[in-house]
Amino acid sequence: MNNSTRPSTVAILGLGPMGVAIARCVAAAGHRVVVWNRTARPLTHYGLDTAGDVEMATSAPAAAGGADVVVICVRDHEASRDLVEQIASTAADAVVINVSTGTPVETVESAGRARALGLRYVTGAVMVPTPMVGGDQCLILYAGSADAVHMTEPLRLALGGTSDVVGEDHAVPPALDLAMLDVYFAGMYAFLHSAALASAHGIEPSRYLSYAEGIVDTLRGTLPGLTEAIQRRAYDSGEARLDMCLAFLEHIVTTSSDAGIDPGIAALVRDASAQAMSRWPGSTDWDVVAEDLLPIVD
Repeated sequence: MNNSTRPSTVAILGLGPMGVAIARCVAAAGHRVVVWNRTARPLTHYGLDTAGDVEMATSAPAAAGGADVVVICVRDHEASRDLVEQIASTAADAVVINVSTGTPVETVESAGRARALGLRYVTGAVMVPTPMVGGDQCLILYAGSADAVHMTEPLRLALGGTSDVVGEDHAVPPALDLAMLDVYFAGMYAFLHSAALASAHGIEPSRYLSYAEGIVDTLRGTLPGLTEAIQRRAYDSGEARLDMCLAFLEHIVTTSSDAGIDPGIAALVRDASAQAMSRWPGSTDWDVVAEDLLPIVD
């Protein structure tokens, strides 16, 4: 394992779309891949029969036996903990990296259980959709001891893109993952809602798209200022008054209701802004709505 260029054996436990994407990339990089899935199916079912040196194991312990790196990619951490217990004896010489989705609390608990079993253990979070795994835009976060993370090097190189090692706190990868997904899903829903609002007034989605892309670019430019405001907890730039923004939000909610569209997120943001207005002057930056969120993470 000290020579990251030599072929390694990587076990993949869980052959959902992400597990298959990881297996395909690792095999393409020239490593031996041993896969296992709870529901037994042939390699042809997953399209892995032509992916390279890929074998199907009969059990999770058998897949982990002799592996240098074991990747667990199942539906949640309850399922992954069961697998960690199953492979504890056969994966003693490997590093186990768990990229299953979970909350920060769940991932810390899983890491503690793995350590109690004597395993070298890393928490991972794949931050991109499956088509981007292995490409230049692939981003995967890793947390664990320096020695354990070092042992994942063959996997990290095979998956390409950016490997971001975030330290030893196993809560950090899922916290960043879920925070980014919070923006992503809210943004997708906001786009669909805004497209419906435009359509209600005869504006086709294809015509609206360039305007939506423009406001997303504006949002990107706004994020550094928001970051500075919440770090300083100071809301005095004068660039976006609370009372002005509340008026805009009222218009969005009213226009949505007039068109028979659920105001959705706009109503939630309007209510948060109105709550802030009850305690802060209207001349305060709109960013002050963060004050009702920030104490949660103090």
